Amino acid sequence: MPYSATLSRLPLPKTPIHSVEGAEQEHSYRKSVALDVDEHAANLGKWNQSYDQISPGGFKGTLSEVWIGDMQIFREVTTQAVVEQGQAWAGARLFGVPMAVDGGGTFCDRPLRGDSMFSFGPGSEFSLQSPREFDVVGIAVREDAYQQVVASLAEAGSKRLLSDDPAVMRCPSGLAELRVFLDSLFEVLDATPVMLSHPTVQKTVHSALMGHLCDSLHAANEIPAPMSTYQARKAIVEEARRYVLSHLHDPVTIAELCNALNTSRRTIQYCFQEVLNTNPVQYLRAIRLNGARRELRNANPATTQVQDVAARWGFWHLSHFASDYRAMFGELPSDTLRKQ
Repeated sequence: MPYSATLSRLPLPKTPIHSVEGAEQEHSYRKSVALDVDEHAANLGKWNQSYDQISPGGFKGTLSEVWIGDMQIFREVTTQAVVEQGQAWAGARLFGVPMAVDGGGTFCDRPLRGDSMFSFGPGSEFSLQSPREFDVVGIAVREDAYQQVVASLAEAGSKRLLSDDPAVMRCPSGLAELRVFLDSLFEVLDATPVMLSHPTVQKTVHSALMGHLCDSLHAANEIPAPMSTYQARKAIVEEARRYVLSHLHDPVTIAELCNALNTSRRTIQYCFQEVLNTNPVQYLRAIRLNGARRELRNANPATTQVQDVAARWGFWHLSHFASDYRAMFGELPSDTLRKQ
């Protein structure tokens, strides 16, 4: 199908939005595929973030990223459950649009559902736990450009959207059209990325996307922060993670963890199940396996022994380590080392 015909099918927003005055005409589009969570995290331009894979199996992450002046639009598709933490580039406001949610995902402790999207303002740190087979589009726009759009819609009550705190919103209307627009946009970019070089196309995409965002957010209802009970359980999970990472040379048992955190085995079990939908043994093993993998990926194969890396991360039984490693990442630790 010709590009012009495809572009004509892109749904236009109901709210008229004009391009930001003085917006740059710089543009770029690229697509990357990674078989490792760290590599995948690093593929997103200008972001400072870290990923930990927490579900077993081979990982594949696909990232499609487009820049149009002050706006970064990216589509991220992953095949395993991942815990993500970090920040966007300086001065950016982020909107996240899950394209498909199959349950189990959270953003800053709020559940992600089929009718929801999330956001945070400049300087905010985020945490996201993705389900398996996660497909999400992120839209990062310069804060002053966003404020200019919001100012033009002040009569519609959009000033409440200026909060910098992370939030998840349920959007009863507009979200379906936004998803159709984003699907169409990446379909066009995959087929004919050269069209992005046209200033008219850049202006059309920039304006239409801001319009669709505003349409989706006008009737949005913010999902409340989790109850204090949940926050307390999450704090226990975070404390457990820090404790394990600070005792890498002395593999931590659940009994030791209970003693260090001054809590019961049952409480720890409930905390991990509610916050991460897994048990503490599996999660803590996953954290150490991710650490071992990072070391193997950055090591010199000529001077590094797998057994030394395993030992540094508290794995003393090499065959069990190799088995757990392959179950988690889809390859043996020696395979990871040889790739470097």
